[in-house]
Amino acid sequence: MAEKVSLPLLRPMLAVASRPFDSPDYLYEVKWDGYRVLAYLDGGTLLRSRNLRDITATFPELRELHKHVRHQPAIIDGEIVVFRDGRPSFAALQSRGRVEDPVRAGSMARRYPAMVMAFDVLYAGGRSLLHEPLRRRKEILAEMIIPGELVLESGFVLHRGRDFAAACAARGLEGAMAKRLDSPYLPGRRSPCWRKFRHTREADLVICGFQQGRGRRRLGALVLGAYRGEELVYQGKVGTGFSRQEEEYLLELLSRLVIPVPALDLPPAEAGRTIPVKPVLVCAVEYLELTAEGLLRHGSYRGLRPDKSPRECRHIRE
Repeated sequence: MAEKVSLPLLRPMLAVASRPFDSPDYLYEVKWDGYRVLAYLDGGTLLRSRNLRDITATFPELRELHKHVRHQPAIIDGEIVVFRDGRPSFAALQSRGRVEDPVRAGSMARRYPAMVMAFDVLYAGGRSLLHEPLRRRKEILAEMIIPGELVLESGFVLHRGRDFAAACAARGLEGAMAKRLDSPYLPGRRSPCWRKFRHTREADLVICGFQQGRGRRRLGALVLGAYRGEELVYQGKVGTGFSRQEEEYLLELLSRLVIPVPALDLPPAEAGRTIPVKPVLVCAVEYLELTAEGLLRHGSYRGLRPDKSPRECRHIRE
């Protein structure tokens, strides 16, 4: 009888920001606008977010994922995506990510079905592929994936990174990735072997407080921070990008997290009107640039990131 293989608990490899470039040493693929996931497949399916949270119950339609992947036990790296009108919709995905009740999760799965865009493999047939070059891992992944409604292999192109990034921007996609063909898989590490191109600037920041709105708007702004070393520092605020429904949802969440003293130092102009909250929620924001003080300029809220932990939110510098 074959020995049972125990798959290790791993964090996904991460990328650094970069401008688009061309190179024969890299492949280029879509940067999917979803939740990063490592899928553990061994006669069943276990989905773990980038901060190791078990999110399998949140996406009940993906529990059969193991039936669409060969060579198990396996660990597949990819992105959980919800498509609307032919493009990834982070708003639709976010509405899925906050549901924990099994009945509601099933209902949301029918309304906004999710799938996995698979782009790497860490283990296949119980064997580690971490030290194999990316080009070989891509070949193995192509042999493993049985494409369908639950999973697709994320395609890629060679050499022409600038054109590919421009094509992604033209289609309204979040961005593109460049990955060295000879790179190993480095669990939990942010490596220049992987580079991300975004046509808009985006950051994940910690919600540290909120300000009340005026008139019909109950939520005026979210006050945001990020970690510089071990210190949580102010990075500005966002007051646009949330719908009325999202505004109500955020206020409900934040009202349970109010604390007497802010977790970070705020400018005097903001401190008096900010209601501080426990810094446990992460949100994604888009912004035009940073001010001379290092604060967001023309920031806009994109959604909560339950798949990320506050400590992953690092101080933004231009």
